Amino acid sequence: MVQEQSGESKVPLLELVGISKNYGGVKALIESDFKCGSGEVHAVLGENGAGKSTLLKILCGVVKKDTGVIRLRGEQIEINSPNDAEKHGIAAVFQELSLVQDLSVAENIYIGREPKNKYGLVSFSKMNEMAEKLFEELGLHIQPEAMISDLPLAQQQLVEIAKALSKNPDIIIFDEATSALGSEEVKILFSLIKKLTAEGKTAIFISHRMDELEQIADYATVFRDARYITTFKWGTVSNEQIINWIAGRKLEETYPKKNKITSDNIALEISHLSSGRRLKNIDLQVKEGEILGIAGLQGHGQSQFLRALFGAYPIQKGEVKIFGRKVHIKSPEEAIKAGIVLVPEDRKNEGLLLPRSVRENLATMVLKQIQNMGLLSTAKENSMIHSAVEMLKIKTPNLEQAVVNLSGGNQQKVVIGKALLTEAKIILLADPTRGIDVGTKAEIYQLMNNLAKEGNTILFYSTELAELVGVCNRVIVFKEGRINGELTGADIDEHSIINAALGIA
Repeated sequence: MVQEQSGESKVPLLELVGISKNYGGVKALIESDFKCGSGEVHAVLGENGAGKSTLLKILCGVVKKDTGVIRLRGEQIEINSPNDAEKHGIAAVFQELSLVQDLSVAENIYIGREPKNKYGLVSFSKMNEMAEKLFEELGLHIQPEAMISDLPLAQQQLVEIAKALSKNPDIIIFDEATSALGSEEVKILFSLIKKLTAEGKTAIFISHRMDELEQIADYATVFRDARYITTFKWGTVSNEQIINWIAGRKLEETYPKKNKITSDNIALEISHLSSGRRLKNIDLQVKEGEILGIAGLQGHGQSQFLRALFGAYPIQKGEVKIFGRKVHIKSPEEAIKAGIVLVPEDRKNEGLLLPRSVRENLATMVLKQIQNMGLLSTAKENSMIHSAVEMLKIKTPNLEQAVVNLSGGNQQKVVIGKALLTEAKIILLADPTRGIDVGTKAEIYQLMNNLAKEGNTILFYSTELAELVGVCNRVIVFKEGRINGELTGADIDEHSIINAALGIA
């Protein structure tokens, strides 16, 4: 298709022409083009594996292109490293955080650029002052001295954004930067982006959330199957047309028809569960075959609740029963033995060994099951791994491919696959569709439906209210560590969930 000119200038600020990238036999990008103008928000759309992230990784020097030309303000440039990108005024915020958990906020922002005192030593006081001034300019309320590991995921993402902006770039790439943010943090980010573009800076924005793009995008470019498809001015075409371009097909039904719960068996019973200020006196029963949604404003205990059930967050008080049998869960290993498994929300740090292969990642939670007299059974391993790849339709050239080279959607499928291989009957899903394209989301919803139909019980925490409404038999809403509302059947709607989250009667 012919690309529509974005921006007002005849010469684009940035232009990529004929860009290709191969990983062995996998074509990640095929002779693709992209261009954008100054002072605009340019959305990049496509399913996971469509090539958009590869293009942007090339632009910020993380990946080297095989063919093609990059021009900045009409002049050809070469970007062979992140340093090259930084010299050309390009910075990126990726969905997967690059923060060092054991360092402070300020240390992460200025790592490699630390201010020195007159003796040539790092001046931590000066560094904290610089971070504090940066946060003041950006309108963020984060303590520079705080350890990254002590911050919730949403605040970690804001630190990642601040780190990129501290370099004063002309072009800022946001690769699913809102996926870990709550609604209030998204408002802060969008206000910041509008301020930056008003100053003439350009934001390249990847998101699968159409409601976000409607608020922020000026132009958009679509990729599909590793190729450039089209560019258009936002607001000039329908959402249906956009989805058709993205998927190459019509998504008639995003959500499958909900299952009726036919069993009266209580799969999970929780009584008076408490843990400090995060979880307060939670009572809950979940039936066999039920999909229970978990909602609430960011930071009100939803994540801690799932982590507590998986033994990754301490339970100070209370009782947990699985099919009527009392269990004591103090570690993930004990949870898996009891029949509970968690798909964590932070797949990079908690769900995957990124440099390791698809095979190794899928096998990590079932090593005991694939042993034979103390040795790994290749036959058992192959059988289990192939069944997971087939069931989840994981796209990989082979099982030895490093997971880091897969698209975000396929990485998430690996995380889900290794959890399902445990054959746990109670499956905890923590925001499993975060940063996933519309097609893969539909696959995950159908998978959840099938698992519930087979008698598995699913606790599904999501920050996207629409999918809680579309998928769940029942929704509980957290507020300040307590269950503040419960919705069932036709009463499950976004308005009611928000009211319960805010404590509005």
